Amino acid sequence: MKSIYTLIIALLVTSMVIVSPVEAQDNQEPNRLSIGLLGGVTIGHMNIGTEYDPTFGFNLRYAANPTFAIQTNFQFGEFVSTEDDGINRDGNWYDRHFTNSYIKSSLSTHINLLRMLGSSSETVNLYANVGLGLIFNDVETSMGNPQLFHSEEYRGEDHSNIDVFAVFGTGVRVNLGRRLDVFAQYDFNVANSDLIDGHRTRPDRAIDNFKRTPDSWSSLTAGIQIKFGSSDRDADWHTYTPGVDIARIRALEDRVANIDERVHNNTARIDENERHIRALQQRMDEFERRLSNLEQLVADMDRVDLTIDSDVLFAFDSSVIRNEARPTLAKVVRALAQNPGKNITIAGHTCDIGSEQYNQGLSERRAASVKRFLVEAGIDENRIRTEAYGELRPLVPNVSEEARRLNRRVEMVIQ
Repeated sequence: MKSIYTLIIALLVTSMVIVSPVEAQDNQEPNRLSIGLLGGVTIGHMNIGTEYDPTFGFNLRYAANPTFAIQTNFQFGEFVSTEDDGINRDGNWYDRHFTNSYIKSSLSTHINLLRMLGSSSETVNLYANVGLGLIFNDVETSMGNPQLFHSEEYRGEDHSNIDVFAVFGTGVRVNLGRRLDVFAQYDFNVANSDLIDGHRTRPDRAIDNFKRTPDSWSSLTAGIQIKFGSSDRDADWHTYTPGVDIARIRALEDRVANIDERVHNNTARIDENERHIRALQQRMDEFERRLSNLEQLVADMDRVDLTIDSDVLFAFDSSVIRNEARPTLAKVVRALAQNPGKNITIAGHTCDIGSEQYNQGLSERRAASVKRFLVEAGIDENRIRTEAYGELRPLVPNVSEEARRLNRRVEMVIQ
């Protein structure tokens, strides 16, 4: 028996230690404490058999998680002997009787068998329990057979001893709602003595042959479990991870995935813009080369395209030609003067800074300023045509200052 009690104590300690949840489900602290009201019947397996006697009580329960719980039971009732208990079990010939008005308390661990097998049910829980307890006995005995009145061997012993017992059981628990469970449980209880019925086992006497020792009894109880706490989560059914909000983590994961997608798209756009910028830089280099030999190019080619950075020709948000830009435009004047059969088209463009209407007007004023410069330099205005597009025809998307600088331009076509 000592080894059995040692094993049960080890199981109780282990269940108190293993309180971490099996899986993360919600970070809201669940309700862990509850009180249960129970009732049922018991039947004794002792030197003298008992009736099916009622038992009542309550429990206090602490659920660590859906797999493990600790429960303390408090019960009271009576063991009352039956008439059907004799040497041949054909009647209580010796007329031995007893009544034990007991109170018992036990501490047990409950293990959710379905969870351990991989189930995640939040409605039904099939569990096993094992624990230790104390039974406070109040035993009264009697013997009605007059032939045995003077026999100490058969007479019972009235007493109020306290015995230790072990309990093994199984049960089913059903979740009826946020605050309420119902349960039904079978327990087999084994005491560490044979005094529960007040009659010791004496193997040398025929009356006690084939009787169980120590005393034991079975009980079948059912009841309701009422939960405490303000949470809508229940530790008997829901797992818990402190400090982690699964919904927020999933939302964050979605945001990260969205950011990754946007970064990927932006990286692709940046790469594309860089390709455009390199191509435009090559065009600017080509412009410088053409400008240095513009007169000969206009004479030799049917069409010559020139793109001049607006920031070269104008200050920001201005249509007044810079003084330092005049030598560049003077080369255009010389090319047109040397080739009187060629005409020029001047188109103004802006970036997206400002309203579309304002940018349209700015591009018109800048194209007009270039035309005015050429006319004042002696070029017939009939040879000059102006166009304005504002921000409507960017060379590259306006995603950076470099891109906007390239989009602020004046394009010239001589043909």
